Amino acid sequence: MGFKDLFSDYAAQLENVRSAQLKGDFKTAAALIVGAKANRNNYTLNLLEKARLYYLANDWTQSRKDFALVTEVLDEDAAKAKLRLSRGAANMASLVTSDNVITYQIPPYEQTMLHSYQALNYLFLGRLEGALVEVRRANLVQEKTLRAHQQDLDKGDINVDIQSFNQAYPSMSAMIGDIKNGFQNAYTFYLSGLLYEAAMQPNDAYIDYKRALEIYPNNHYLQKDVLRLATKLDMTADLAALTAKYGAYQAPKMANAGELVILIENGAINPRQEVSLNLPIFSAVNQPRFFSFALPVYNGTLVKYPSLTINLAGQIYTSEQIVRLQSLAAKELQQQMPSLLTRQALRLVAKEKLRNTMSQQGGDIGNILAVLYNVASEQADTRSWLTLPDEVQILRLSLPPGQQAIELNIGGKTELIEVNILTKRISLLNLTTIGNFQSHKLTQL
Repeated sequence: MGFKDLFSDYAAQLENVRSAQLKGDFKTAAALIVGAKANRNNYTLNLLEKARLYYLANDWTQSRKDFALVTEVLDEDAAKAKLRLSRGAANMASLVTSDNVITYQIPPYEQTMLHSYQALNYLFLGRLEGALVEVRRANLVQEKTLRAHQQDLDKGDINVDIQSFNQAYPSMSAMIGDIKNGFQNAYTFYLSGLLYEAAMQPNDAYIDYKRALEIYPNNHYLQKDVLRLATKLDMTADLAALTAKYGAYQAPKMANAGELVILIENGAINPRQEVSLNLPIFSAVNQPRFFSFALPVYNGTLVKYPSLTINLAGQIYTSEQIVRLQSLAAKELQQQMPSLLTRQALRLVAKEKLRNTMSQQGGDIGNILAVLYNVASEQADTRSWLTLPDEVQILRLSLPPGQQAIELNIGGKTELIEVNILTKRISLLNLTTIGNFQSHKLTQL
């Protein structure tokens, strides 16, 4: 690991990168990220940041290469037990430094977005089969995590007073909202459904649209897609329940219509902040002693983004949210907190033992050096994939075939685009808004 990784906050390291991203200067932002080295603890995280920025810059080839390197690490990590053993050495080192020395572990919600963006890279490179492989990978991540959602907690002999922690730790409920866990991502299921439709696999598309609807039951576009395919596939039992809940499916009046699907990415995910708490740790004889904990937290509330609106022949169509990545990130951190607390409690006690040893061997100077090291090295692990969007919305329209002029209106900013609609085909538009920057990219499925 690098010296900066141990003693510097991750968000602070990426401050210039995020500034360039918010201005829409994605190539500059990617160039500002320190070259990813395989022996660094932030190797995969640096690659994720660069790959996302290259995607935003429409450099799908380079983005695909960087995401592929991350996937290689994930595959090796899953297949080779020796990698887990080597990481055990880093985990042991964290007992006398901080969690920042541990190789970055990509959480499930970030893995699903990795595969989703890789699928989009393949789409914009005209490779549908490659995109299908990636959405299957994204779905597999969610399925595996759902089966093992009961988090494995690190075992330790030291007890932290959870009541004291709950009273002192800032609430993240405003960031989390009403989501149930930190990994189920309706957006990845929806993208998967789109690609299965494009590949003429309606049964698979139906399954994934239903999965997305289970997560976002109030999204009207998901409701319509599930109703449409339930009708097409003659899912009699499902259709009765769906019709009772959402109403009867209204087929488009144009028999030869094409589809325009818009994916709207808004904002950039917030970085984790550090919070310092004085909490008691109970020893083997059940005697409490207070230590200063440095823990990550998401502060603030969720940003309200304007919806995209489109006016067609006097009818207004409005985009709807399909994932709030900021909420997934906050929920993921909440789920990690028991193991974070346990590791830090073990580390604080280990550092205290080190301080006592140095004090005995080096007197006052040894004691002072140990205290200075302990304070400097005890940094909260604030790492996360920071170039991700805050949220994603969707909008879907049926349109007559041919060249169509569509006026996009988002937050009072309008843009006229030309879209070639093909009969019974899907045109996919990816719209990105970050700060004052707005751009779009278009492909045919």
